[in-house]
Amino acid sequence: NGTIDVSLKKTGDKVLLCVKDSGIGVTEEDKAKLFTEGGRGKEATRTNVSSTGYGLFIAKQIVDAHKGRIWAESEGKGKGSRFIIELPRK
Repeated sequence: NGTIDVSLKKTGDKVLLCVKDSGIGVTEEDKAKLFTEGGRGKEATRTNVSSTGYGLFIAKQIVDAHKGRIWAESEGKGKGSRFIIELPRK
């Protein structure tokens, strides 16, 4: 159970895609691993038993190839997460 909100907006010369959820949240310790090969949070397999930890790693490779940025924000465990992609407008 939970919610997912997706937004897309243009700001100046950039486009921002934001995916916000009401899920398990991300700790500071887990944030350091999120976009690394095979990286995932300690609680990841509790909510998704088939998690490989490669989804955000692959997303980062794609965003980097387009000269963008990707990052995660969370107020901590149990408080949901926000994943933001910033890409240049062409």
